[in-house]
Amino acid sequence: MYKIGELSRLSQVPIRTLRYYDQIGLLVPAQVDRASGYRGYAAEQFERLNRILVLKDLGLSLDEIRALLADRASTAELHALVRRKHAELAQRVEAERLRLARAAARLALMAGDATSADIAIRAVAPHWVASLRGTLGAHDDCEPLLDELGRQLGRHRARAQRGAIWHACERGAIDCEVFAIVPAPIAATGRVTVRQLPAHRVAALIYRGDADYLPAYRAMRAWIARSGLAITGPKRELFLRGRESVTEIQFPIGRRDPRAVARRPHAPHPRSST
Repeated sequence: MYKIGELSRLSQVPIRTLRYYDQIGLLVPAQVDRASGYRGYAAEQFERLNRILVLKDLGLSLDEIRALLADRASTAELHALVRRKHAELAQRVEAERLRLARAAARLALMAGDATSADIAIRAVAPHWVASLRGTLGAHDDCEPLLDELGRQLGRHRARAQRGAIWHACERGAIDCEVFAIVPAPIAATGRVTVRQLPAHRVAALIYRGDADYLPAYRAMRAWIARSGLAITGPKRELFLRGRESVTEIQFPIGRRDPRAVARRPHAPHPRSST
């Protein structure tokens, strides 16, 4: 029989931790002296303690470990558990690697332009839009499309969040789809289309006024390229309501295919398609 101090010394587990394991029923001593309260541990309990340490190292909580040991999991079940944990850890490491790449991109770009510090990655939920699509000669020509869409929306116009999807930006032939977010499907009128935009992840940046869009687009493209991400669809702009002109740029993004040949972003108009 081993005293708690001996078990602590041989296993390198602090006495305080062993006492806590006893308290929660995870590693109960084989015997307790009624007079002194000294705990005694059997040699076989080293094996249980070792398994506890293994499962902790895999990231299981003490409650999970206690339940697993109480069920007396078989070797096959433990093998399956380790396999699942291995996959979870690999996924977590990859997520942190990508986070590190994004942080490195921010550091590299912030030296010349602090705009990149405010680029966020977030999920966008699916939502219904009423939209109108047309070919423009210039980006500023989307206003007539927005006005036409507003007339078609009628009573739905008042609080609808407006925006634009830039499907293609060839000089003089810009494929633009203006939209208004609606809470539920509505009846389509005239040239208006009603559809649901799917959920996706975006890199998003907000800029103000008409003079700031050039630095904003440059920062977005440079940051996405350095972060190991890929643009997966047409860019969007949300025209935020307020006293001044405030716009949010959204680039749908995904992981870049590591087999793809790395290319520097070309330098056309900042709103041109990628």
